[in-house]
Amino acid sequence: MTETAAPMPVARRLSPPRTLRQRAVSWGIAAAVLAVLGYAWYDTGASVLDLVHGIGNTLRLVERALPPDWSVLREAIKGSILTFNTALLATAGALVLSLLLTPLAARNISPHRLVYEGARLVIGILRAIPEFVFALIFLVAVGITPYSIVLAIGAHTVGVLGKLFAEAVEDMDMGPVDALRAAGAGRLQVFLHAILPGIAATFTGLALYRLDTNVRAALYLGAFGGGGLGFMLFNSMQLFQYQQATTELIVLLALLLVVERVSSLLRQKIL
Repeated sequence: MTETAAPMPVARRLSPPRTLRQRAVSWGIAAAVLAVLGYAWYDTGASVLDLVHGIGNTLRLVERALPPDWSVLREAIKGSILTFNTALLATAGALVLSLLLTPLAARNISPHRLVYEGARLVIGILRAIPEFVFALIFLVAVGITPYSIVLAIGAHTVGVLGKLFAEAVEDMDMGPVDALRAAGAGRLQVFLHAILPGIAATFTGLALYRLDTNVRAALYLGAFGGGGLGFMLFNSMQLFQYQQATTELIVLLALLLVVERVSSLLRQKIL
């Protein structure tokens, strides 16, 4: 029998002891974080006692909200369809505009540095302004209609998809692009025949994911007068029609689950 050699112990690498200054800096950072959190707690009026007392109010609200009032089911389904259509139209319009911006906002295919910086500035502004602010603007500009919510969600989505699309192009393999350029192809031909086929699956997956998030945005923006299920739910809560609100919440949950599941399945098949 052969004896197996015992494994040699691995020497542990000891870190040098921390100096007094390093410890003071660490304690100072920890104290600053705690101070910021404490101020945030005070500024928002947070209270554990209020949370505990609110449990009883929540239970009473649930009792008043049951059983659901199914008389509003038909209208709730119509509202959910309007909410989905709002998100769908906003996403489709933003997808087109984002594709137009992508050749200008991707550093490796942009025609000029100034064009690149300008396109990135537009994308940055659209992405920085929330849908809520866009909704306030378009509600005044075009009126209290679902179309104003379409414009609000679409404007913000152009910024989000434009950034994601441009970064996807910058990270792609440039071999097919260089080959077409060497063959004398123009910018439009290069984009259509080399860039889009290479990242079409990525673009589609990002657009589907954004559609999923836009449905949720259409729900809460609808409460500001844009119509749809969000507006119905807001009105029911304002009028203390809690049983109607329960039915609308059930339809809302079904809508979100269906959209999320279908979007996830499509992304899996595409990607």
